[in-house]
Amino acid sequence: MAALYRLGLACMLLGFCSQSAPAQGNAASVNVPDTPAKISLLDGGRGLIHLDVVVTDQSGNPVSGLRLNDFTLLDNGRPQSVLSFHAFNETARSDPPIKIILVIDTLDLPGRLPSDERLAVEAFLKSNDGHLAQPVSLYELSASGFLAVGSTSTDGNTLASDLAHSQNLHQLRSFRSTLRGETWKWMNLNDTPSLEALKAIGDVATIERQVPGRKLLVWVGPGWGIGTGAYTEGTVSREDTFYTIRWFSSLLREARITFYSLSVGETEPSRLYLNYLHGVPSPEHASFMSLYRKVLAEQSGGHVLNTSFDLVGQIESCVHEPNTFYTLSFDPQPTMQQNEYHDLNVQIDKPGLSARTNTGYYDQPYYSDQPSQTTRSITSEQFGQLLSALHNEPDAKVAHQLSELVLTDRPRMTTVESWTTSLHGKSTWQELTALIDASAFQNPSPSTITSDPPPIALAQQQMISSAADYLAKTIPKLPNFYARRTTVRYQDTPPVNEGETTITYEPLHVAQTAEETVLYRDGKEIVDSGAANHKKQKIADRSLVTYGTFGPILSLAQDVFAAPAALTWVRWEQDAGRKRAVFHYAVPVQKSRYNVWGCCLPDGDGTNGFDVIVPYHGEISIDPASGAVVRLEAIADLGAFFPLRRSDIVVEYGPVEIGDKRYICPVKSVSVMTSRSVMILREWDEGFRTFGPYATTMNDITFDSYHVFRAESRMLVGINPSPGQSSDRKSAAPRSQSDSQ
Repeated sequence: MAALYRLGLACMLLGFCSQSAPAQGNAASVNVPDTPAKISLLDGGRGLIHLDVVVTDQSGNPVSGLRLNDFTLLDNGRPQSVLSFHAFNETARSDPPIKIILVIDTLDLPGRLPSDERLAVEAFLKSNDGHLAQPVSLYELSASGFLAVGSTSTDGNTLASDLAHSQNLHQLRSFRSTLRGETWKWMNLNDTPSLEALKAIGDVATIERQVPGRKLLVWVGPGWGIGTGAYTEGTVSREDTFYTIRWFSSLLREARITFYSLSVGETEPSRLYLNYLHGVPSPEHASFMSLYRKVLAEQSGGHVLNTSFDLVGQIESCVHEPNTFYTLSFDPQPTMQQNEYHDLNVQIDKPGLSARTNTGYYDQPYYSDQPSQTTRSITSEQFGQLLSALHNEPDAKVAHQLSELVLTDRPRMTTVESWTTSLHGKSTWQELTALIDASAFQNPSPSTITSDPPPIALAQQQMISSAADYLAKTIPKLPNFYARRTTVRYQDTPPVNEGETTITYEPLHVAQTAEETVLYRDGKEIVDSGAANHKKQKIADRSLVTYGTFGPILSLAQDVFAAPAALTWVRWEQDAGRKRAVFHYAVPVQKSRYNVWGCCLPDGDGTNGFDVIVPYHGEISIDPASGAVVRLEAIADLGAFFPLRRSDIVVEYGPVEIGDKRYICPVKSVSVMTSRSVMILREWDEGFRTFGPYATTMNDITFDSYHVFRAESRMLVGINPSPGQSSDRKSAAPRSQSDSQ
C-alpha cells in the first residue's frame, strides 16, 4: 500500500502555485474529477471485518425487515460497535448477485452413489426449464481429479449437458488419472481423500476470493466414514495444522463464502464433528478434525444437511435461502498477541429469531495501528537539554536514543539550526531529521507564538485578499528555472509479503535517497532523470512518492481563498526574524478536490486500487506585509477509510535568488503516509491476499541551487536542408540550432 503526493516546485513572486500532473501508483492528491470518485472497497472502507448474516425464525425461514438496532454483535462476549449495516431481500438484492458454487464430490464413493449425485445435480440444473435464479459455478471432485465444469452461468441446461457428457472441463488438480488437458497443479499421491477434498475447497475459495460479492458453496459429497468423509488425523505437526485452520478461517470469511454441506451414503449420521465447532485458540488445541467439511460449514455461517432421499430438494433449500441476509462490519479489538482467536456471536433483539454468521476470527496486532511501546514523548525544550547532555556520546548511541523519541511540539527554525550545527555524526543527523520532520504537523513550540493580539476582522480580510491576489496575478510572471531536489525517504515497519513473516516494529529510518534536477518551464515541472545524481536509486513508485509541488497545492489554496469564511484566525508566530499570520481552514467533502487514491487492495489479484474524495483541513501561514504564503499544510480527513490511516503534507517557502530577482519558492516539504500493507497468506500451492500491518513512510524533500533557465545552443552536424532551403548550402555543412532543454 502506498500513496503518492502530487506537489511541485513552482516558485512565485511572494506566492505559490500548483498544477495537476498525471501519476501512476498510489496517491493522495488533488484532482478535478469529471464524476465523483468511486471507491472499490466493500462498504466504502468502513470496518476491517465484514460479516454476512442470515436471520431465521423458529421454522428456519429467513427473516427480512430488520434494522441495525435489532442486532447485537458480541466479540468474545463483549458488544462491538457496528460500523456499517446493509439489508438485502428479494426486492433489494445485492450487487453483484449471490453466486452459487456447486461441488459434486464422488471421490472413493462406492456403488451407485456417484451416479446418484450427478443425476441429482443435473435435475436441479434443469429445473425451471434450466433458468437458474443465480449464476452457478460447477465443479467435480472424482478419481479424474478436481475439475471445473463449464463456466459460471445461469443456463442450467448447458451446465447439465456439460456435466452429463464430461465436456468443457478445466482440470484444476490431477492425482489419479491420465485425463487429457492442462494440469497446472499436482496433488501429492500420498494425500488421503479427505485431504484432497480439503485442498479442493482451498482451490475454490482462493478463486472466489478474487471475485466480489457473496457466494454459497454447496458441497454434495459423502457423509461420515466413506470417501472424503473418512477423516483421520493428518501427519503434519499441530503447529502446521493450526496455521491451516487459521488460513481457512480467514479465507472463507474474506472470500464471503457461506458453506453448505450435503451428505450422501451415511447410514447413521455421525455427530462427532459437533465436538470441533468451537474455535482453536492455539496449536496445542489443533486437530485435523477442525478442518472437516461439516465443521467448516458451521463455522462459516452455513448449514449441515444429513443424508436425504430428496437430494434435489436439499440443494434447492440451500440455494433459495440466501437472498434475504444482512451485512455488517466492525474493527477488531486491539491485541498484542498473534493469531488471537475471537468468538463471534450475533444476537437478535426479537423473540424466536436466531442468526447465523462466521463463528470467529483470528485477531492480529497489526489489525490496529498501535503506537510503539518503546517511544517516549518529549517537548522541544526538553529535547534541547537532552541533546546537550549527549554532546560527547558516540554517534550510534545518540542516534539510538533519538529513534525512541517523539516531539510533542514543532520546534522553532532557529532552534533546529542550533541543533543541526552542533551535530557531527551521520546517524544522529538522520535520526534528528526524522524526529523534526515527524513533528511538522504538531502545534508550534510555545516560544514561537507571540502574545500580540489578533488583528481586527478587516485586517484579517485584507491579508487573506492579499494572498489570494498573489495567487491570481503573480503566477503568470514566473520565469523558467531549474533547481536541485533532494528526497530522503524514511520508513518504519518494513514491508511484509508473506503471512508467516515475523512482524517487528522498527523506528523511522532512512530507506532511500535521491537527487534530481527539477525544471520549471512554461508552468510545468519536468524531472531530468538523465541528469539526476542518484545516491542510491530512484525512489520506488510502489512507495510514497512526492513530486510536483506546484501541482495540487494551488488548487487547495484557491479553494480555500474562494470561500474566505472557511478561514479562521489562529495566532501570530515569530520565527527566524519573520512574522507570520496563521489561519486555519477546513474544506468539506462536498467542496473537496482532495483525491485519495492508490494501489493496492487485497481483493482480486491484488492490483485493485481505491479512489475516493475526502475532506481535508490544515493551516496557512501568511506574510502579513506581502500576502505571500510561507507555509501550507494539508491533512486528509480519512475517517474510517481503512487502507490509509494518514495522508498529510506540509510545504514551507522561503526567499531565493533566481537571476537578478527575488522569489518565494519551496525550500522544504514533508509528506507522511500511514497505510496498511498487503500480504499473501499461503497454504500448499494456494495463496490469497489480505491486509497486513500498518507502515509509515515519510519523505523529506529540500529544494536548493535555483537557477534561471535560458535557451541553449548546440552544433548539429550532418543535417540535410529542409525543403525550400538555399540549394547552394552543402548538405553536410554544420549549422547552429537553438535548442531549449
